[in-house]
Amino acid sequence: MSTRPTSALGATFATLATLTLTTLVACGDDHDHVHVDAAPPDAVVIDAPTTQAVAIRFAAKVGGAPFACGQAYAGIGTSAASYVGADFRFFVSAPALIPAGGGAPVPITLDVNANQTADGVALLDFEDNTGTCQTGTAATYTTLTGTVPTGSYAGIAFTLGIPADRNHLDPALATAPYNAPGMLWAWQSGYKFVKIDGVVGGAGFNLHVGSTGCPGTDPQQPPTGACVNPNRAAIALTGFDAATDTIVADIAPVLAGEDVAVNTAMTAPGCMSFPGDPECDTIFPKLGLPYGAAAAGPQLLFTVP
Repeated sequence: MSTRPTSALGATFATLATLTLTTLVACGDDHDHVHVDAAPPDAVVIDAPTTQAVAIRFAAKVGGAPFACGQAYAGIGTSAASYVGADFRFFVSAPALIPAGGGAPVPITLDVNANQTADGVALLDFEDNTGTCQTGTAATYTTLTGTVPTGSYAGIAFTLGIPADRNHLDPALATAPYNAPGMLWAWQSGYKFVKIDGVVGGAGFNLHVGSTGCPGTDPQQPPTGACVNPNRAAIALTGFDAATDTIVADIAPVLAGEDVAVNTAMTAPGCMSFPGDPECDTIFPKLGLPYGAAAAGPQLLFTVP
């Protein structure tokens, strides 16, 4: 009787037998040979994340002590005056981290909430509308949150202020944080980028930084051209690790060259950015901004201790 397969099923058995025999012969007795099977074609490969979350912490201080509404701070300015905290808020825009190996700053994509916008603007707020603080709200906001491309970073950069294309919004239509109480001068002039107020001897000594020289005849309308003095300070801080460090904003070094107990007659109390105010002569350069004939100096408001 013939053993040759005469059907398709028989042919299949014969083929499998041949393949099995061939495999056994090829492997032989080589027990040291390790066979590594390839990953199945449907295996799931997990890629490394392309972004990482960051939280940029800020702290407000006066002469090294934490800012608090109604708190008195001794030794401020050239006359070592007692300065009582009355407000401490500022806008930042275009925050970015500086790569550890150098190179261009990498923008932070801000989370969107009541104090941060999708267009890269945030309002840091340290007052709680108690005591001498009477123009803000009870809520505070001290930490920027967002994401950056995954990497190693060793510094931070941001602008102290609001970009020109966002600085002159219609006050009646502005949304948070552009509608924060006390932070707008007028539609034409725009926002107070910095509002750090104090009370000295019963009188106010305020620091309000914003754009000036904005052309136009109606303050309730946007300017007709670019502001002469944009007054946006570019801040860059090295040696900053977002995972462990806090950026300190201390107003005392900025006021160190000014007698905060005295204000020039017929001028705004303190320094409010407008030209011809002698109190701004020593203050603006310490913010990294020029003022009149005074050249910009190194900014002293922000440090990384």
